[in-house]
Amino acid sequence: MSSQKGEEPKELEVFDRAKRTVMDREITDNTLDFIERQAAAAQPFFAFVTYTQTHEPVDPHPDFYGSTGHGSFADVLAQTDTYVGELLSKLDALELVEDTIFIFTSDNGREGVPRSFGFTGPWRSGMFSPYEGSLRVPFIIRWPGKIPAQRVSNEMVHQLDVFPTIAQFVGADTPTDRVLDGVDQSGFFMGKTDDSARESLVIYIGNTLFGAKWRDWKILLKEMDSDTYAVKDIAYPSIYNLIVDPKEEVPELNYLNDTWVDFPLYQVIEDHEASLANDPQLPVGD
Repeated sequence: MSSQKGEEPKELEVFDRAKRTVMDREITDNTLDFIERQAAAAQPFFAFVTYTQTHEPVDPHPDFYGSTGHGSFADVLAQTDTYVGELLSKLDALELVEDTIFIFTSDNGREGVPRSFGFTGPWRSGMFSPYEGSLRVPFIIRWPGKIPAQRVSNEMVHQLDVFPTIAQFVGADTPTDRVLDGVDQSGFFMGKTDDSARESLVIYIGNTLFGAKWRDWKILLKEMDSDTYAVKDIAYPSIYNLIVDPKEEVPELNYLNDTWVDFPLYQVIEDHEASLANDPQLPVGD
């Protein structure tokens, strides 16, 4: 389907596996064309580029199929790398690099099925779970002259932080009549501080609150089987120290030395639930 503001959506063609192989090429070409048109008109632009790969099913473009010799997943990694490179090269060619904030990230960790080709390092489980293999994703941001290059951090950042951060970067106001779950990370990204503006987050799967993180600690109100993804109700919340137990294998490991951590972890949940009283969640689909 295709549509522009003020127009009714138009049905173009069937989205099947064959179409899927060329979809990311078309997304890239359309984005390149959009950037060129905006640059020619001396107009600012926002491009939200959502590639279909490496999400399953893994379907490389014919130009990349078999190109790496290491299977289709490696092929789509090379494909995505090439397409992102084309976007960056276009900004170079149009001399827009210093005026463009470029972010590369993902919506979740690897897919949580045995056939998934993704890799989450030492972190447990994958997508649709409350564990670190689902929550942790790459996040790369580039803005030459403003954001220091080659800087690496393990500080906590949430994708909800992108909205207020970009607003701060461009001098735009954010709404004051509602709760904003994101925080402004502009100072952190620009290297003015080594500390993230965020030290906690809540963990949801669908509409179900599973727990929260605070600094290097996590509390889970429910557990989940890493193989079947069956939800397990538990008598007492599980508390993980992600420094000493990054794989989330042993709840309460060393907990007796750190019982104080109950208070900030529960406070994150209590503060979140209190905020919902003034700004309730919309049901999914509304």
